[in-house]
Amino acid sequence: MTVGTSSVAETKGEREVSEKSQIDEAYSLLDALVAPERVVQLAILGVTLHIAFTELYDLNSEYRLVFRNGAIVAISILMGAYSRYRSSGWNPLVLPKFETVYLMYLPFMTLLLFDRSHATINCSLILNCVEMPLMFKLPMQGIFVLLSESKAELNDKLAQLGAIIINYLAYTLLAKASHLKSLDTVDCNLFSILLTNVLYIHDSESIYFQVLKETLSAFLIIVGVNYVADILLGSIMNAYLKSAVIFSSFAVGFPTLVRHLLKIDGQDPLEWLIDYIMTSDTRQNLLIIWLTSLLVLIPNVLILKSNITLNSSRKVWHFLILLLITKPFQMDPNFVKISLAGSIVLFLSVEYLRYLKLEPVGGYIDSKLRLFADFRDEKGPIIISYIYLIVGIATPLLINDSPVGLISLGVGDSLASIIGGKWGKKFWAGTNKTMEGTIAFIGSTTVTAIIFKQYLGYFQNISYSNLSVVCTLTGLLEGNSIINDNIMIPAFMLIAEQLFTNRLITT
Repeated sequence: MTVGTSSVAETKGEREVSEKSQIDEAYSLLDALVAPERVVQLAILGVTLHIAFTELYDLNSEYRLVFRNGAIVAISILMGAYSRYRSSGWNPLVLPKFETVYLMYLPFMTLLLFDRSHATINCSLILNCVEMPLMFKLPMQGIFVLLSESKAELNDKLAQLGAIIINYLAYTLLAKASHLKSLDTVDCNLFSILLTNVLYIHDSESIYFQVLKETLSAFLIIVGVNYVADILLGSIMNAYLKSAVIFSSFAVGFPTLVRHLLKIDGQDPLEWLIDYIMTSDTRQNLLIIWLTSLLVLIPNVLILKSNITLNSSRKVWHFLILLLITKPFQMDPNFVKISLAGSIVLFLSVEYLRYLKLEPVGGYIDSKLRLFADFRDEKGPIIISYIYLIVGIATPLLINDSPVGLISLGVGDSLASIIGGKWGKKFWAGTNKTMEGTIAFIGSTTVTAIIFKQYLGYFQNISYSNLSVVCTLTGLLEGNSIINDNIMIPAFMLIAEQLFTNRLITT
């Protein structure tokens, strides 16, 4: 018996060594780095980084500090990856995903162009992706903040250390909820940084930010309470009754918490919102148009779902949001921002009910949303597409009053997917995306951006030629990348738009 067990162990060990040898022989780090699609992505990101460095580095010390912090973060991540790669016996499986480059690029460029005052703490949050024991990682992030050249006082730096803990907890919860399938490590890190900024780092007095922050806080609190309740009730209630109790807790607790946390001008938020809408004919008309459109289109799309492709039915929502936000944002931007901020948390609430299939509505919501789920949504327990869509469209509008999310997702991504899927023949190397789809993206976004500039008053500080460059770079990046378009494309297009404006923000 002992000999047999030993033989099995030896056979298994030999097989693992053989498989590792095959991986090592088949894998070439150089070949991976010079893969055509990766070269294109790195070239586009490198061009924008070069433009930012050339135009901004010498402007003032604040910009130089951001660049230095970004360089330290990039070097730290690369050194950590190299150390793991070497200590594993050059096993390529331990290397970080290529998409980690976006985890460094997107937050860094957003901070550089729009939020330099919080650059140091956010750069430290990026370091959460470094693979090392927690007892070393969190102190490393803290040391990065405390020893930075930031002008912040020591008390402010100490207060910022709380963001590191919140960011780690957010990442852990997202990873657990998604099983690192619906969301991978890059997604979880990006969203944890975003959540930490909204909940802890930023403190804007704008109404739409307060709506987003406090409703999101209320949502997370009631989710936490229900998580504990789920554990306690699991042994004393059947599944249906427990589900109904948790649903009731959410339905009552969430709005109650919102009314407790969110005070606008000292008023109850519901009373303030009613008064805010009723005192403006424009807001009343916009609300009626939005509600009517949803009541008419949602049933019709569900009815016609069987007669159109999955891809086309999904893109209907992209076109719909484009139509429902583009002009209203010009009419009453603050109302649209408040609506978008509330919609983000509303979408999260819908997904929460669907995720747990809470009775009596969770199962029904799940059956309807599954009709529009694609391969990304099927990878794990979370349906991410519609949440990514609202975040991708809302973020540029909330950060910089920019419609690039509407244009890139409502027009470019939609037409690229439809035209590429139906008529595309020539594929970009290493992807399932076609050159015909990329041409459709570039052409449609360029034309739409020009119309927005000429007739709707957007893009006032950027020339027509620079707009076309922004759309071209975004289209090429979209065609050669595999990271989720609904997040990456609007974020990159916002960065490119700001870089190519005739007047960069320098204050």
